[in-house]
Amino acid sequence: MEIIKNWFNGNMGTPGAYEYQTMHLVVIAVVLVGVIICAILGANKKISDKTKRKIVIGIAGFQLLFEVFWRIIYITVNKSPWIDLYPMYPCNLNGILVPIAALLDNKIMKKMFYLFGFIGGLLTFAMPDGIFCNTIFVFPILKSVLQHTGLLFIPVFEYASKKYIPNIKDFGWTFLGTLLHFINCEVIDIYVLGLTGDYMFYRSGLPFVIPGVSQYITLTVFGVIVIVLILLVSDVKVTKEVFQKIGKKKAKN
Repeated sequence: MEIIKNWFNGNMGTPGAYEYQTMHLVVIAVVLVGVIICAILGANKKISDKTKRKIVIGIAGFQLLFEVFWRIIYITVNKSPWIDLYPMYPCNLNGILVPIAALLDNKIMKKMFYLFGFIGGLLTFAMPDGIFCNTIFVFPILKSVLQHTGLLFIPVFEYASKKYIPNIKDFGWTFLGTLLHFINCEVIDIYVLGLTGDYMFYRSGLPFVIPGVSQYITLTVFGVIVIVLILLVSDVKVTKEVFQKIGKKKAKN
């Protein structure tokens, strides 16, 4: 019983920073396989839309149930303060909003949160910050990994099944969704809840740092460029139509 409690608490193995080592690389490999399977299943025309809908509901339902489960564990076993249960980081909040959007099959919510969540999931596995903190795969590591898998699996499956095709016309909605995350991380977290972390990574040692330039500017510009580029290439047909309309307007002028 004590072993199980220590596993949930993370009090096993040797604490430290183990990014880009065996555990991290194995997790990336497993998640990549999961993403590929989601893409294959979503694109498979032999699978009915009804079955695909059930798969999405299954993934989203699991994600939300896990969000409830780990909070129960943190309160009862880890004796964490209630404030620790709040979705402080963008991926924490998206880990709730993306499954809800999938379950509701809400097009607006998908436009607002799917792409930003997907990018966040990719960056998290590529540049994990404090996730792989032990030599043993303890529960806190499992929690962080599972929280981010849904941010990749759901959008990829929906994109492959053509239930969610982001395009440049969605930029306004995507920007609004990103703005809500900014408000959560930089306003609610800090000025309402009194938290002191760098939840949007504007003050961290992550890349995108230019000496003498505020990281608010560099990270925001980089983020907007990435979002726009993905929106442009996600639906070539719509992108072509948009540029054709722009070209016609310029020709008239």
